[in-house]
Amino acid sequence: MNIWVAFGVLSVGIIIWILLIRKLNTRTWERHGSSVHVRHTRGDLGEVHVPPHRIALWVFLAVITSLFGLFFSAYFIRMGHGHGSDHGMISDWHSVSKPPILWFNSAMLVLSSVAMQLARGALKSNKRARVSGYLWAGGAFAILFIAGQLVAWRQLYDSGYGLTSGPAGAFFYVLTGVHGLHLLGGLIVWLKTVARMRTRAVELIDVRLSIELCTVYWHYLLLVWLVMFALLLFT
Repeated sequence: MNIWVAFGVLSVGIIIWILLIRKLNTRTWERHGSSVHVRHTRGDLGEVHVPPHRIALWVFLAVITSLFGLFFSAYFIRMGHGHGSDHGMISDWHSVSKPPILWFNSAMLVLSSVAMQLARGALKSNKRARVSGYLWAGGAFAILFIAGQLVAWRQLYDSGYGLTSGPAGAFFYVLTGVHGLHLLGGLIVWLKTVARMRTRAVELIDVRLSIELCTVYWHYLLLVWLVMFALLLFT
C-alpha cells in the first residue's frame, strides 16, 4: 500500500511539473530579453519595473518548495511509523545503502551552479564567448549530474533495493526522481537559450533575463539537493 502511495505522490508531482513548465514556456522567457516589465506605482516613489517572467519564476519556486516540503514531511512520518518500536507495529523501514557516486553527483551540481553564476557575471563584461562558454559548462555539468543519478539508481537496484523492496527505497527513487525532473525542465530552457545565442542576430541583452532566471533556478535546485542529500545520508 505504501508503494502505491509513493507512486501516487510521484504522479501528482509529475503532472504539476509538466503543467508549470508549459506555463513558463508560454511566458516566453527568452523571447523578449529584459525589455518586458510590469510597472507598479508606489505613491511618490515612482515606477518599479519588475519583469513578469521573474515573478513567474518566484511563484514557480514557491510551488516547488511546497511540493518538496510535502515529500520531506511524508518521508519523516513514514520513517517514524516504519520503525514501529513505540507502537507495537512491525518495523518495515530499512535504510538503503547510499551509492558512493552520489558524492560525485553532488560535486557536478555544485560546479553546474558555479558555472551558471559565472555566466551571469560575465554578462556585465558583454563578452559573448565567455558567457557562452560558462553557459555550456553549466549545462554539461547538469547533464553529468542526471547521468550520475541514473547510475546511482542502477547501483541501488543491483544492491537489492528496488521500488518494491521497502518504503525507504521507494522514497529514495521518488525524491531523487522528482528532483531530476525539475532539473530536466531547467535544461529545456537552458537549451533554448544556448540555441538562441548561436544566432548572431541575437544580442546578449536579448538572453540576459533568461540566463539570470536559469541561474536562480540552478541555485535553488542545488539547495534542494543538498537538503535532500543530507536527509538521505543521516536518516
